[in-house]
Amino acid sequence: IVISTNFLLFAGHETTAHLISVGMYYLMQNPDQMAQLQADPSKIPQAVEELLRYVSPVHTLGRRTRQEVNIRGVTIPEGTSLYLLVGSANRDADKFADPEKLDINRPPVRSLGFGYGIHYCLGAALARVESQIAFETLLKRLPNIHMTIETPEFRPNYSLRGLKSLPVAFDQVSS
Repeated sequence: IVISTNFLLFAGHETTAHLISVGMYYLMQNPDQMAQLQADPSKIPQAVEELLRYVSPVHTLGRRTRQEVNIRGVTIPEGTSLYLLVGSANRDADKFADPEKLDINRPPVRSLGFGYGIHYCLGAALARVESQIAFETLLKRLPNIHMTIETPEFRPNYSLRGLKSLPVAFDQVSS
């Protein structure tokens, strides 16, 4: 139980923080989407799902084949180390219409933002709630939030996609 609790605390914190910060970056880059959420906060749960697909805080996952696998005519031997590109899979045009577009009104389609099967994220429910609360609070209390730089710097990490910082300003705070 201690290992699972520590994993949930530390793995869940960084990825959720990246989802919120990078999600806010892309919402500010798409003011029409942000305005829709401010006008109708009931869309926030659906927006979080779209941001999980679009942002993909976890970009790669390492796996090892337990048996020989054949995928589209390519044989992958047992014991082969693989790196799965979650960020790429979440932009698959065969699965998502117009995948390069952030669309908070996209019909719900399951992304790989929280993994899949036995590798499904232990903290998915908590991350969803935390993200929903964060987006709702930020968009309500800081209605005029905007970036103070054109393009923020991303952390140089191949597996986790996150910002070094997100400099913002706002005109007034609403209660």
